[in-house]
Amino acid sequence: MVVTALVALAVSVIIYRGQSKLAAKIATDQSDISLKIHENQKLLSQRQLLLPLWDYMSNLKNVDPAKPIEADVLKVVNTLELVALCCKGGMVGTAVIKRTFRDVFMQLYDQVKAVPKMTPLNLSGVDLLKQNPAAMKFYKELEDEHIHKGELSK
Repeated sequence: MVVTALVALAVSVIIYRGQSKLAAKIATDQSDISLKIHENQKLLSQRQLLLPLWDYMSNLKNVDPAKPIEADVLKVVNTLELVALCCKGGMVGTAVIKRTFRDVFMQLYDQVKAVPKMTPLNLSGVDLLKQNPAAMKFYKELEDEHIHKGELSK
């Protein structure tokens, strides 16, 4: 009878240890799954925001620095700032935005930068851009990447 009790106790200890390991493995797996779900939800949210940004960017008109239309210039500057803020805030994937809008962002920025002082606003394109630091920083980042594209790494 004592031997049976000892065997039962030994089996219980072995089962307990196995259950502890199994519980730890389940907890780790659940954590990994939760992280993966979170990452996928974030990616989906970022991609869903890309479409409205696409609409904003595709509806912008080129700015003629010689004959700037004040409303168009303001719309361009505000949209460039919006795109830059969305990247900076992690609302959209920066790599996707750069791949999608790099050229048009830089082109519009350069057009605005060349706008002289507009009479009603008493501001130049450079003045407007200075009021939108996220757009300025994002442009500089794009410009730096463009300058260093194709360089050999040390």
